[in-house]
Amino acid sequence: MDEKRFSGRTDCFSAAHIVVEDTGRRLRCLVWNMSDTGALLEAGEDDAVPEAFTLLTAIDQTSRRCAVVRRTGARFGVVFVES
Repeated sequence: MDEKRFSGRTDCFSAAHIVVEDTGRRLRCLVWNMSDTGALLEAGEDDAVPEAFTLLTAIDQTSRRCAVVRRTGARFGVVFVES
């Protein structure tokens, strides 16, 4: 399998919120792992997760703009993008 990530990911298993930009709606999600450039997330309503959103992580209260690059059921990989 070819590795496409730009930096290694660290397991973190942490709670977070997906903030939908146009509505401000918040969806709970789980962060499985994270790096400087992206993360693996899981949400209960996978089809309600937009292609771009803001991720608010509970562990460090940081917000990051995200773009979905891969979906597998309720799990999806994101890259962090500049605002």
